[in-house]
Amino acid sequence: MNNHMLQHTVKNMRHRSDSGFIFLEIIIATVLIGLVFIMLMGIGFSSLTVTGAIQKATQIDSLIKEELEAVRSFRDGTTWLTDGLGVANTGSTNPYYLELDTTVTPPKWKLVSGTETVGAFTRKVIFDKVSRDTATNNIESTYNIAHDDPDTRQVTVIIASTSNSASTYQVMQYLTNWNK
Repeated sequence: MNNHMLQHTVKNMRHRSDSGFIFLEIIIATVLIGLVFIMLMGIGFSSLTVTGAIQKATQIDSLIKEELEAVRSFRDGTTWLTDGLGVANTGSTNPYYLELDTTVTPPKWKLVSGTETVGAFTRKVIFDKVSRDTATNNIESTYNIAHDDPDTRQVTVIIASTSNSASTYQVMQYLTNWNK
């Protein structure tokens, strides 16, 4: 073999070898780009899930706050032992929701028996009697009729998802007959 043919053969081998490396580099680059794309898609789907959960939590929080404010307004616009919280039925078997009565001027909140549906949620308010420890005047964790406090009610607002029965949220607070 002459020198010229030997050089030509070496060039062809290098060219084939370089082509093989370029092909391998293209495959590796494609795989890496695909993996990055899959990771970005996962991050995108996760952010959508988190955004939906935040939106749901914000809506639930607003529904609870709205109902608690309506209960306070109802308490403030009524007489406790005549037409107010002092005479409302108590216990979980007596749910209420509040509705704005626009037939009176100015409009006032009124108690309505039952449960209200608001969008994808149901909402109700439960009133419970409260008793106080006679020595400390603190609210007792379990109601004791002998220590009944007729001027305090435990108010529990309960929000439940209509699409998922396991999703129930509640907030409890105490309201007093501050206007006695």
